[in-house]
Amino acid sequence: MLLASYTTTRPGLQGLANRLIRFRLRSRESHSEVVFMLGDGVDDLMPDGTCEADAKGAVWCASSVAWERLPAWSKRRAGKHGGVRFKRIALKPAHWRLQPYRRDPRHAAKVFKRREGEAYSWRLILGWVGWLVTVVWPPSRRKSVCSQICAQAGGSKDAWRFDPAVLRVAVEAENAALKE
Repeated sequence: MLLASYTTTRPGLQGLANRLIRFRLRSRESHSEVVFMLGDGVDDLMPDGTCEADAKGAVWCASSVAWERLPAWSKRRAGKHGGVRFKRIALKPAHWRLQPYRRDPRHAAKVFKRREGEAYSWRLILGWVGWLVTVVWPPSRRKSVCSQICAQAGGSKDAWRFDPAVLRVAVEAENAALKE
């Protein structure tokens, strides 16, 4: 299993969001995905029953997104915009920073399956901009942003504290410590 951190800018409104998030976080990362690989032992939990890359080299990733439509197989809110979803992505090295995410892949896949279709947490995003927003209007436990759901899938406590930059740095530090 890998953690993929998005480092490029998408076109249009999503690109503006990429820039604003990176500016606010003072980071190269604006989005996080958990990547499920062949050999992770979670084929049965993937939407098509396999972790093998497709003909275009796309692998199964899972996260929470703001604007993408949730796929038809989503248990909740299929076809609606934003939320927890599985998606096949061809991870171009120029667009993603990939690193081992040494967590239990089965636990992670089950977290995503259980929460698939839950809405995106705009409150948490607004809280990154102004902390008072989350004091007056606390984030819902039933909604999440990308880094939060990825941290939760990895078993992290207080997953709401993770933004894409902090999650990447934490995983990077853990990987470095394991190499020593």
